[in-house]
Amino acid sequence: LVGSEMCIRDRYIGCLSLLTTMQAGCNDSFLDKAPIDKLTDKTAFVTYENFQTYGWSLYSVFSDDNHLQRIKDAGALYQGDVEANYLYNSNGTNRWAWQTVSPETAPGGWDFSYIRKVNTLLDNIDASAMTQGDKAHWRAVGLFFRSYRYMELMARFGDVPWIDHVLGENESEIIYGSRTPRDEVANHILTDLKWAEEHIKLNGEGDNTIGRDAVRALLSRFSLFEGTWRKYHGLGGEKTYLDECIRVSELLMKDYPQIGENYQHLWSTEDLQGYPGVILFKEYRENVIMQPFSRHERGGGQQVEMHARTAERYLCDDGLPISVSPRYEGADSQSTMADEFRHRDRRLLYRVIPPYRVQRLPGGNVQWEYTDDPKDREYLDLMNELDKTGNRPFPVWSWQPFTIDRMPHIKGAAGSLAPMSNNTGYYVYMFYNVETNVIGGAEFSTTDSPIFHIEEVMLNYAEAMYEQGNFDQSVADLTINRLRQRVDMPTMTVSAITEAFDPARDPRVPPVLWEIRRERMVELMGEGFGFHDIRRWKTADWFINPQPLGVRMNEQFRAEMPASMKWMTTGPDAGRCYKLDAPLSQGKGWKEHYYLYPIPVTQLVLNEQLRQNPGW
Repeated sequence: LVGSEMCIRDRYIGCLSLLTTMQAGCNDSFLDKAPIDKLTDKTAFVTYENFQTYGWSLYSVFSDDNHLQRIKDAGALYQGDVEANYLYNSNGTNRWAWQTVSPETAPGGWDFSYIRKVNTLLDNIDASAMTQGDKAHWRAVGLFFRSYRYMELMARFGDVPWIDHVLGENESEIIYGSRTPRDEVANHILTDLKWAEEHIKLNGEGDNTIGRDAVRALLSRFSLFEGTWRKYHGLGGEKTYLDECIRVSELLMKDYPQIGENYQHLWSTEDLQGYPGVILFKEYRENVIMQPFSRHERGGGQQVEMHARTAERYLCDDGLPISVSPRYEGADSQSTMADEFRHRDRRLLYRVIPPYRVQRLPGGNVQWEYTDDPKDREYLDLMNELDKTGNRPFPVWSWQPFTIDRMPHIKGAAGSLAPMSNNTGYYVYMFYNVETNVIGGAEFSTTDSPIFHIEEVMLNYAEAMYEQGNFDQSVADLTINRLRQRVDMPTMTVSAITEAFDPARDPRVPPVLWEIRRERMVELMGEGFGFHDIRRWKTADWFINPQPLGVRMNEQFRAEMPASMKWMTTGPDAGRCYKLDAPLSQGKGWKEHYYLYPIPVTQLVLNEQLRQNPGW
């Protein structure tokens, strides 16, 4: 066991790992005894405390590399939104847009080692000395974790082998068998989670552990995913899952009636215990377990940026899209980032550092003064007024700390310094705050990270209600409009959303549904839901294919730009900088068979019963 007794007592998610060797023991004769110096299944799984200790190791799934959403290393949480082309990794290209994915260079995830780890716990419950109630609880915990992993497997590959026990060497028909049909796997996940909901302890093992609400949150997420995937991919049977999403989401919204007053603070708060709407989170504490995200965003290593297409999807502060809003000032080729961000949904300003410019003063790293141009301080004043905690002051600081004198801060621009610079100008700073420790080293920050929170559940509910034909103004008021209220956005008026509401939307999507999906993208930006979302909606081409464009460059910025950067000279995007060409112009772009990942070719060689997904 790695860690301390304090770690166990405080239930730090991801703090523990079990270092045991499970070896089957046999006592058929006096010459064949269980080893006394090693743990076996019979000696490791006896008491409630044994299962509790082993159970802590299962929380590692929330940082597992085989998940798009993982709270692990710098930039990892963003990965699903990078894959969806909501965000852009300036260190490379989108592998789906540029068609660099293949069975030989598979994107990963075909891994069942964690399933075996959970099944080890499940297989040893019945023979333990626990009470029936405790056995049911630990079975529910195991089913939660196995379902969490299987949801990701099925989301990537569709049909996957269903394994519900630890396989022995003689079970070759399963080890080298074919994949289990998606219908069956999905039904197993649904059945297991509903059983877990009924049998798990209400509060799990105490604060911030897997209890009934965490099970319901996963049920809400899974059932929305599977229901909409079935609908838009023509599989049928979606009603069962969408009804389940509605049922369980309603229960959670009743039990979590409050949400945080400030949109940004969910990701820049040192302690999420008791934070309104937080169901489960990854806790960090000094000298126990710390994270690199905040330091990363305040250094020179942040590679994740937004780009213009995503920024344009945020509404204006009159509740209208930029395509029709008279409040939007960023459409002209001579407009600047300041014009583009003016009168916009504040959630854009909380995810992307808005523009400003100051003058650093000699003799210190932090000292600065305003420039002679009052326009340079517009967003400095606004953001300092909006921040009521004092932990996100403007202008922003790098980790040293060192005042960053300008945004946009183009990488390699004349007069710029490396920290907190990027290629598009849309610098993502979701974890940014100056309260947590980023000076001590790469992993010294202690800002907590949510895993399940009620805002996601509210959006799941709104979408499922629409898909079942039940979305109306009362549902909008219960969900989307409550989220908008804390950023002073106008309420969604469902009757006003007609075909003409946003001429720039994907025309394949009905207007009201488009707005529900827009709200999900905006509210959950940076949390990694994007790629699974656009795949379940079957609209990936619309999001993946656009060229990642940066901010518009006025003459001052163009004079500072590095030679490696280019900018658009004609068309509606004239003046925008860019690093990568448009995928479609190079004969690339999303392909239909990308909706399912390829099975790695190495697995096909090992098991001749496996069949590759269509198109690969």
